[in-house]
Amino acid sequence: MAAKFQNQFLRLCLYLVFALAITACSVKTEQANIRQVGNITYKKIAEASGLAYSKIQDDVLWLHNDGGDSAAVYAVNLSGDLLATVNIEGVKNIDWEDMSSFVINGNAYLLIADVGDNSANRSQYFIHIIAEPDVSKLALAASIKVTPLVSLAFNYPDGPKDCESVAVDVVNLQIVLLSKRQTPQTLYQLPLPLELELAQPVAVLPSVPRQERDTLVAKPLGAPPALPESFSDYFGSIRLALFAGNSTAMSFSKDGLSAVVLTYGHAYYYKQQQPTGALSLLSTTPTIIDFPKLFQAEAVSFNHDASRFYITSEGSPAPIYEVNIAAVLASSDH
Repeated sequence: MAAKFQNQFLRLCLYLVFALAITACSVKTEQANIRQVGNITYKKIAEASGLAYSKIQDDVLWLHNDGGDSAAVYAVNLSGDLLATVNIEGVKNIDWEDMSSFVINGNAYLLIADVGDNSANRSQYFIHIIAEPDVSKLALAASIKVTPLVSLAFNYPDGPKDCESVAVDVVNLQIVLLSKRQTPQTLYQLPLPLELELAQPVAVLPSVPRQERDTLVAKPLGAPPALPESFSDYFGSIRLALFAGNSTAMSFSKDGLSAVVLTYGHAYYYKQQQPTGALSLLSTTPTIIDFPKLFQAEAVSFNHDASRFYITSEGSPAPIYEVNIAAVLASSDH
């Protein structure tokens, strides 16, 4: 605990040094390969901390709020207009921090990760998986209820920890988690349940483990290289500067060849030639992408073919930014 506060104190000192010494410098906030496509104005989406691009319908995004909201996910179009509200019965939003969309055997699913733990004192974390509703078959702004197909309870072998970045590695049938408030940040994995289409909906998720065997233990995969930081991480908000280089969201492509990791100040795009797993992918050298300043960037997702990804933020209204990956790579080559 002492090391944690010492690290934050050092970050605060760096912030003050840079802010005083380089106040005349301007920070670039816009690039040609990033454009704002929408704005989330629906008042109930005020703390967007998870984002997933639909696997059923193009130009549909799924979102959820941070902890404390009801157990609901929201569908919006790329303009940010509400399309549907999906209430998930039998579970609670203790501290939802990320979500993913994925396909197995031709069926589309949404994964919601209840994994936040700012104080590192939780004894159990949860992964909920639902069948993705087809928004095109619902009335505009419809509100429906669903029950999870699967709810996994788990903890970590080395004690509780905060996590805001969760992705699905379909190629290796893994749920991948990247810790936040520790040095180094560490990757963990849980097995992705097989034959999801045969699963029966879970009636009620117990709030405490019934037996030790009911709680999975996440397997450590290792620590990828630290996310690169820059001077710009220390401008703007002191609160966010304390967490420069800490991941807040993550998304994997369906072929396992690319990933994007988000922090409050940057997006990091990773690419490998073979789908050799999460640790090898996040150990490659990333392309660092600056995006316009956001209140608290905590949500990112690839589109269906990973040619683009989308970013949004906590706060209301919250902009939706689209990043064209081909344009990013072309500009980085020059």
